[in-house]
Amino acid sequence: MSKVSVIGPVYNNEAYVEKCLRSVMQQTYKNLEIIVINDGSTDKSGEIIWQLSVEDSRIILLNQENRGVSAARNRGLDAVTGEYLTFIDGDDYVSPDYIENLYESMQAQKVDMLICGFSFVGEDSKILRTIIPGEYERYRKEEWTFRISAVCAHFYRAEIWKKYDVRFFIGERGEDMPISLFFSAICDKIGVLQKTGYYYVQHKSSAMHNFRGLKNYRLPYQALEQALQKVREVGIANSPEFHELFVLRILSTCFFELGRGASRETEKELCDYIVRILNTYFPNYYYNKYTYLFSGLDIPFMQRIAVKILVILVRTKLIYPVSYILSK
Repeated sequence: MSKVSVIGPVYNNEAYVEKCLRSVMQQTYKNLEIIVINDGSTDKSGEIIWQLSVEDSRIILLNQENRGVSAARNRGLDAVTGEYLTFIDGDDYVSPDYIENLYESMQAQKVDMLICGFSFVGEDSKILRTIIPGEYERYRKEEWTFRISAVCAHFYRAEIWKKYDVRFFIGERGEDMPISLFFSAICDKIGVLQKTGYYYVQHKSSAMHNFRGLKNYRLPYQALEQALQKVREVGIANSPEFHELFVLRILSTCFFELGRGASRETEKELCDYIVRILNTYFPNYYYNKYTYLFSGLDIPFMQRIAVKILVILVRTKLIYPVSYILSK
């Protein structure tokens, strides 16, 4: 039975971290190394993790000064010795058979990366919403690589992280998207597990709950461009059009959802960035057949509209006046 490395960044999660780690400790799949990075917590998180590590020798506790989730995950990646790896954030939890299902599905499909479903839950564990991936077919149905772009809902062969020396970019938010973009382009074999088992806990201090794009954080400008450059160097193993669509989806999210309410200066920076990225890396973006509203892909209609409108705005150079209207 192969070893699976579980990487769990923790920062001030004292109310949640024990439930998180016990859900991993109680997995039906037993050959685990549970790498927990205490990212400079000022509450009792570190003490709780240490107590659990005494109880279960599979827990490896790494302490560091607070540097953010990207740095914490990178520290965990440096410590990985397993053949497979996955991520679980310190305020979330997983079902008892979560890793067993991932492992067995990866063996059956013989893939390098597996995308699975997840559920948003409240603090009372009540399920708020569940997302289950649909069909994946190389060159024809690759949309689930960007519909689920959180690394916590992925299962990887560890060797692909080592082979390409992939790390999270420090200093920006939205750190998962560039990583998912890179692997969706270069992974020779990708599969989906049409089950859930990962539970994102929604609470007032959670990163997902508080993320407000340009109003609070710098978007992943450098990380995204680094990923695009690295894809060019390595070469695309899958559909170039879906790769382009993934980028358009990221950019449309930044423009329509994450940019609202920001200053005029930061809005202009975002517009400049979008125009430059598309013209530099995807000069024929306007002709991508998957941007058509009725492309037949399994993508919510409003997301298709957002991508199509962005394509038209950049093409007609109306992106700047529209961003000014949106920023009001």
